[in-house]
This record gives sequence, C-alpha cells and structure tokens, in this order.
Amino acid sequence: LRFRAGDPAELAKEEPKAKKPMGNPLIPVPQQEPCSYYGEGRSQSSRPGKPCIPPPSFWPYKGVTEWKTHLGQRTLAAVTPPIELTERRCGSFYLLGDQTWCMKAFDGSHGYGIIGLSFGIEERDIWGELVTQKFKIPVKLYDCFIPPERSPPISKTAPNNTVCPKNHLGEPKLDGICYGAAYDSFRVCLAGQEVTVAGRKYNTLEAQLKGFPKLSVHLKIDVEGSEWDVLEWLVANPDEWDKIRTLDMEIHFGFGSAAVLEKYKDLTIREQLEREVKIMESLLSRFYCTGSTLEVYRQGWSPEDNCGMEPCGEPPIYLANGFSVTAFAVSYVHKELVD
Repeated sequence: LRFRAGDPAELAKEEPKAKKPMGNPLIPVPQQEPCSYYGEGRSQSSRPGKPCIPPPSFWPYKGVTEWKTHLGQRTLAAVTPPIELTERRCGSFYLLGDQTWCMKAFDGSHGYGIIGLSFGIEERDIWGELVTQKFKIPVKLYDCFIPPERSPPISKTAPNNTVCPKNHLGEPKLDGICYGAAYDSFRVCLAGQEVTVAGRKYNTLEAQLKGFPKLSVHLKIDVEGSEWDVLEWLVANPDEWDKIRTLDMEIHFGFGSAAVLEKYKDLTIREQLEREVKIMESLLSRFYCTGSTLEVYRQGWSPEDNCGMEPCGEPPIYLANGFSVTAFAVSYVHKELVD
C-alpha cells in the first residue's frame, strides 16, 4: 500500500477525474480490416484507388439508422474505382484539388477534347484555369450566384488566353487567376430545366452540349444540389452522355435545389436520397470512377472535436462505420478512352 500525506481536500483535487465517455457509448463502432492512405496520406487532393476510411474510436451520433448506412455503403461502392483501373492503364494519374484525372483522356491516344464546361465557379475556378493552362483547351464558365465584382472570371476581367506562370517543374503555378486558353463566362446556373427562379437564370446541360461531337467535352459540375436532375437526364440520353470525356463534380446528397423539377419537389428525404444514390450507381455503365476526396476528408475528420462531449445528430447519409458521405468530390473518365 502507498500513502500520501497532506490535506485530504487538496489531495482530492489532484485525483484524476473519470473521463466522460465520448460520443454514444451505447452503440458499438463496426470494425474493419486495416488500410493505408494513398501516398502515406501526404496528398491533400482527390485520390485514386479504393478509399481508406478507417472507423472512429467511438460512435459519434445519437443513434444509427440502418437505411442511411445502407445508402452510404452503396454510395461508397459507386465511387470506388475498379481494381483494374490502374495508373499504368490510365497512362498516369494527375491529382490536383478535387480532381483525379486519367491521363488517357488528355494524352492524345484517343483524340483530344475540344471544350471544357465548368458549372459553379464562385470567385475562382481552379479547374477551368488548369484545363486551359495544362492542355490549352478553351472553357466556358457558368455561375448565377456569385456577384460579378467578387469573381474576375464572371466579370470577364481575368487574364484570358495568355501565357500563365509555371513552377520549377513546368506545371501551372496557379498563384493567381490566369487562363492559358480562351474562356467565356455566363451568368447562368445549371439545372434540369430552363427556368428563372428568384431572378436567377437556369439552363440545361442539353443546351450547352448542343453541337459538340462524341468524346469532345471535359465537364465540371459543382452546383450545390442541382446536379441530380442533370445527371438523371444525362444517363437517360446515351448519345449526349457519350459527348463527355471526363466528369469532375462535387455531389451533395439531400441538399435540394431551387430549380428542381416539379415531379421531385414532394419527395421525402429518404426517397430523395434513394433516387440520388441510384443515379450515382447508374453513372458506372459508361464511366469509370477515377478517384474522390473521400479518403482525404476522412483523414481530416476529427469527430471528437464536434461529437466528443455530446453525440451529434446523424448526417443524411453515412457509412456503417459512421463516416459521412453527404458531400464530396469525385472524378470520372469515359470507358471508351481506357478500354
């Protein structure tokens, strides 16, 4: 036995206090096989290959809803690149920001794209700058939300079709807004119908693809929930779909859209999410998924910061291990460019 001398009241203050259980201790966290981050987790960009998404050390939510985790697992499967889509098969991968590009789409082995369409650019559109600087492909930019005075591309004041700075490796430096091929911009948003809502003009992907030939368009979509009507139309129209060489997009499950088609306005959240997951799965009939930001988002997820003292509410859609897949970026390449 060990004894300590001193004032009992003061000694009591020094006793270690029992830590409160983190999250919801009543719900066990499903375990899974260990995995390793791509490139030892150094890249802060989108990454190729099967995402490594280890479970947290505690269950971070107040409860667990089976249909939400089921949809989450289906989503993960839909955005996990196939094992056979190796870097060698793609020629190489190019990783930057929200993109994982299969370079077979850009190296001329299957022709070249002739236009980049970027929907949702905000103040700056790195995707469009990169396409023009690295590949000299002209781009069209679309956004109806950002005020022109806050966005040089939308106000048409950004350097256009010029020589842009490169780093010591000869890659685009991207330290300032610069377009290395011609760009044009439009105060228009993307939706599944041509409509004006709250003074904002929306137009369709069909209208923007008109006149372009097969495998000619590099497409980027980041439209905060308006993507679903657009993607559903795309997969229902294979001749239009086949115009797309690459697709880079940020997806938003359960966000909704001011310009949503009338027939989808009254869906329950579960019906909405089930529809959206089905659309993600259908993209795989003509596209290969090349990578996503899921792994880097997991690497930066610290549930103890927000859900440690008190369990959080459940996100709209999440994996069986608790990781939310509500919003992330994902990249695709048309199968004909690889097969």
